[in-house]
Amino acid sequence: MKIILVSLVAVALFGAQSFGQAPVGPGSVKLGKVQPAVVKTPEFTLSSGPAKRSKNADWLEVEVEYETKVDIDELTFKYTLQIEGKLLDGEVTYVAIAKDREHFAVMYVSPKAIKQLTGGKALTASSIENVWVDVLRQGQKLDQTQSFKPGAPKNVAHVNGFVLRKDQTPFAPLFYDRYEEIKPAR
Repeated sequence: MKIILVSLVAVALFGAQSFGQAPVGPGSVKLGKVQPAVVKTPEFTLSSGPAKRSKNADWLEVEVEYETKVDIDELTFKYTLQIEGKLLDGEVTYVAIAKDREHFAVMYVSPKAIKQLTGGKALTASSIENVWVDVLRQGQKLDQTQSFKPGAPKNVAHVNGFVLRKDQTPFAPLFYDRYEEIKPAR
């Protein structure tokens, strides 16, 4: 009798948990506008410690707007940037995304990487040839690739390591409420 009672309670609890969640699949996320922008390094003032001179350099910020139709445990955004004929790859995974019409995902390219990619020239609008963003959950694509301009990526080698998550940049403490929490790297 005890075993039957425990089994019924377990089935009821399991059923109650799964009943409240909508399934996540294609159509659960809708990508919006991809917006690349050149932004300056944020400035912070220290109240103690040595003062060091540094230049307020240009970063490439790539933000994409998206909407979620259901609550989602985690989403991975895969970015491909085409700068000066080179394809750069990066990804960020956000956790605990609530159903909402207005979310943003963001990635950055550092000033030193830009300098290397452009041969020391300043980053211009024509240097940013295109940006593509895919959104996935557990490897399943939830929305088609969204791009900054029409066109597909060139057939050239991809470079990893230049596209950084927000938590890898000096922008980490800024605009905290604008973005979802980033899943910690393993």
